[in-house]
Amino acid sequence: MAITSTNIKRRGALQFRSLFHHVAEVEIMWNPDNVLSNNVFHEDVAVPGAKLGDMVMVSVRSDVQDADVSAHVTAADVVTLGLHNMTAGAIDIPEVHTHVVVLRPYHSDGD
Repeated sequence: MAITSTNIKRRGALQFRSLFHHVAEVEIMWNPDNVLSNNVFHEDVAVPGAKLGDMVMVSVRSDVQDADVSAHVTAADVVTLGLHNMTAGAIDIPEVHTHVVVLRPYHSDGD
């Protein structure tokens, strides 16, 4: 299991209220598996309230050894984290503090 802890927060909505009507924050301790050269490791995280079409921002608090970290909503209440290794060798990142923010913009359909 690569996700070792999850802390769901609901703060920050006021500063984004004019652009987004839903803001969810999740702090995760993540220990991705060893990722071979030119491969991707994906991990699902439960984020209550996340919907397809939401925007996701992700940050990590350590060196990811030239890999790219991504996140996107893949189903209701699910955000998938991705670790993309585009280097010439395998990488093994130790447990890392990861911060995910899910934002739902106002849409013309009233959503």
